[in-house]
Amino acid sequence: MAKRGRPKGSGNRPLKRLLHERLAEKYPDYDPVLDLVDSCIKIKQLAEATGELSDLRAAVDSTEKLCQYLQPKLRAVEHSGNNELTVSIQRKSFAGLPPVEDE
Repeated sequence: MAKRGRPKGSGNRPLKRLLHERLAEKYPDYDPVLDLVDSCIKIKQLAEATGELSDLRAAVDSTEKLCQYLQPKLRAVEHSGNNELTVSIQRKSFAGLPPVEDE
C-alpha cells in the first residue's frame, strides 16, 4: 500500500500557499507585513494627534496585531521548590535561539 499524505517539506496549508503565490504574481512588490507596519504607524500618529480614547485603543490593537509577526510570544515556565511555592516566569528570546532551560 502506498503512503498517503503531503510530500516531505511541503507546507500544511496549501490554500494559504496558493494565495501567497497568486498575490506575489499579481503584486510582486507588495508585502502585507510592511503594509501592516505602515498602517500601524499612521494609526499611532492619528491617536497621538487626537488623543481620543477610541483612537488610542485602535493604536494598541494595531500594534498588538503587528507584534504577532515581529516579536516572539511569551512562554510561561513554572518553578516549584521544597516549600511548595510556585513561581511563574515569562521569558522572551530576541536572538532567535532556543530557550535556555533552568536547572
